[in-house]
Amino acid sequence: MPRSKGRTGRRWRRARAQLFAEAPDICWLCGHAGTTDADHEPALKILEQLGLDPCDAQYLRRAHGVNGCPTCGRKCNQSKGTKTMLPASRTSRAW
Repeated sequence: MPRSKGRTGRRWRRARAQLFAEAPDICWLCGHAGTTDADHEPALKILEQLGLDPCDAQYLRRAHGVNGCPTCGRKCNQSKGTKTMLPASRTSRAW
C-alpha cells in the first residue's frame, strides 16, 4: 500500500524532527513514556479536506510505533490507524 502524501519528503522529516526535539516523550494516546513515532492527531484526510498542511508540526503528536509501549505493550499509532479519535481519559483508578 503506498504511503500518503503527508508522510514523505523533507517537510515531513523536518516536522517530525521538530516534534521530537520539542515535545515531551509521552504518548498522547496512552500517556506512557518511550515514544518512537509521530502521529497525525486529526486524520490526514480531514487535514487535506480543510486545506491544511499535514506536514505542519502543530498537527503531530508523539505516539508508540511498531515496537509498542514499554509499559502497556499497546501499539498506539497502529491501533488508532486513520480514525479520528480523542485519547481515552486517563485515571488512576479502574472503574
